[in-house]
Amino acid sequence: MNIYDNESSNYKKLKKIQDAFDYNMKLLENKIAETITNKQKIESMKLDLNEANKKFKEAEKCLEELKIQLSN
Repeated sequence: MNIYDNESSNYKKLKKIQDAFDYNMKLLENKIAETITNKQKIESMKLDLNEANKKFKEAEKCLEELKIQLSN
């Protein structure tokens, strides 16, 4: 085995490591993007639930007032 074979072998090993690193970085970027999207969806859902809760409480209040009026 001469020096060129050794350098070629080292280059192949380095290339495999680089390819694996690039692949893992792409996976990480995708997971980060997915996490950000999910966080935005959760925040949107929280706002929707808060709005629905306000409307429910308002409806509940109206029903209580109607109940009082009907009992009088």
